[in-house]
Amino acid sequence: MIPQKALFSVSLFLFPIFCLSTRLNAQTQPSIPVLKSADGYYQHPQIKELYLKMLVSGHKLHQIREWDGRELWLNQQTASDFSDSEGNYKLSFSKNDNNVVDAVTIGQEVWKKIPAYVPEKIKGLQSQHARAILDEQAEKFVRAINTNSPAARTKYLEDNFSSALQSSANNEMPARMQGIYRSTGGLKYLKSLYFNADAFFGEYQYLSEDLNNVYEFSIKLDNQQKVKLYNGRVFFNPELIRKPKSEQAFIADLDQTLKRLAQKDIFSGTVLLAKGDEVLYQYTCGSAIKDPDLKNTKATRFNIGSMNKMFTAVGVMQLVETGKLSLNDPIGKFLDSSWLPMDLANKIQVRHLLNHSSGLGDFFSKAFKEDTAANFQTLESYKKYLKQPQLNFEPGTSWSYSNTGMLLLGVIIEKISGQNYFDYVDKNIYALAGMTNSNPKLEKGLSGNQALGYIPKTDGGYDSNLNSAFTRPSPAGGGYSTTADLHKFGTELLSGKLLTNSSRQKMFKDELGMHYGYGFQIWDTSQEQVVGHSGGAPGVSAVAYLFPETRYMVIILSNYDRASADLGEYVLNQVKFLGK
Repeated sequence: MIPQKALFSVSLFLFPIFCLSTRLNAQTQPSIPVLKSADGYYQHPQIKELYLKMLVSGHKLHQIREWDGRELWLNQQTASDFSDSEGNYKLSFSKNDNNVVDAVTIGQEVWKKIPAYVPEKIKGLQSQHARAILDEQAEKFVRAINTNSPAARTKYLEDNFSSALQSSANNEMPARMQGIYRSTGGLKYLKSLYFNADAFFGEYQYLSEDLNNVYEFSIKLDNQQKVKLYNGRVFFNPELIRKPKSEQAFIADLDQTLKRLAQKDIFSGTVLLAKGDEVLYQYTCGSAIKDPDLKNTKATRFNIGSMNKMFTAVGVMQLVETGKLSLNDPIGKFLDSSWLPMDLANKIQVRHLLNHSSGLGDFFSKAFKEDTAANFQTLESYKKYLKQPQLNFEPGTSWSYSNTGMLLLGVIIEKISGQNYFDYVDKNIYALAGMTNSNPKLEKGLSGNQALGYIPKTDGGYDSNLNSAFTRPSPAGGGYSTTADLHKFGTELLSGKLLTNSSRQKMFKDELGMHYGYGFQIWDTSQEQVVGHSGGAPGVSAVAYLFPETRYMVIILSNYDRASADLGEYVLNQVKFLGK
């Protein structure tokens, strides 16, 4: 399953981040020949509307972003290489067979030189007038988002986006605008970040109505005063996070926030806040099934996505504690060649699967996504999607989130325990923790006690995930549980009932600096460590945060796409300040 990200980025064009015009003082070696024929415009390899202007002056390179007017001065390091004084930003020119510069490489991107390119010359506008037009266009864009109306979004795009941008963005902009609304609850003006009259370009920051996050976006207009380029992202700015004055104040704020999200149909699901074994607050809203309308309750079971990885990791560590398994064991000790080629399996250790450093890929292929839930009844059912002739990197040398690795851990649990994976989890985790309303296997059919996942459509309706392969439980994700049961799991995990303190410390250690331990995500804050996991797939959205020091727990389960992600980040940023 897919871990949900707290940041929701929406952008139609990507660009390297440069500082504003800064002249660098470092001196290049006089023996380096001055680069000839580099002057000109270079086009982004994917986003064809983006151009960089390059001008060589002695051993310095003057770089100008044509779309927003920002400038950067770089020092020449070799015959073709330039960088800033800190060496953080580097580029390298290349030449064609005629020894003429024809491209520049920046990071992994190769920008081709376009000799015939002539930038659009913006008609002479006084700076104040240009600023007013940009500000008005930004407000129009935000108003179209805040209406949360498919018709209003479409009308705005037709009237205010250039024909070229409409053509390239037509299929995705309505969904992006809808996503911004659902990630924020609406927007209110915060401040202007940057303005360039000559480029007819502006950057703005708006604060969300409900979730304390920020929407930052930029627009570039053409001579018809229509949006020519757009870029934006939703994120949390630590400086703007409201710190609760007390536990009671936070709960009151959270209650009002959830009621607003429910009223706007942004959140459907359930939220639980606890401290130790004491439940401090619960909230439930929305429908488990829309037709016929069956409401969510505290007992409703939700698909928890990748949160299942926590159970798989606990199961593995239990087997380690009993001496049936070692974290250093090669997985070829337990798996035959029908799962992986033995030369690969013998390189990978159990620990590599737990912390996603195995070099294995993911079984979420196009074919898997098009498969149906009915075809995944056992772990053997996934085997055809695990074929991998070589590793993406040597085990332990890098990090890449791998659902394949977690699924193989489930196979290993089956081999060692002699039990079906789901039966093992049921007996050794659910039963021990008192999780009486969780079902790792999920029976066929629907009931009011089991939420169906929903994916918002741009017309205001929803598609269900009834037959999606993502809904099938596996060691990588997809189990079904409730907030109450997940609270029990967190409580018993921290109490030592499921694992020893030594094993738990290993699981919560970020060995690779990737905010991930053994089957647990890790959020390190200045206040204290937070552990848990998120989960996301079509119609699946879940997150659990455990605070080992203060014993706070936050569990959010939703049957709406991404509904737990931004809400979870909002709650996390509040709870981490409680009691501090």
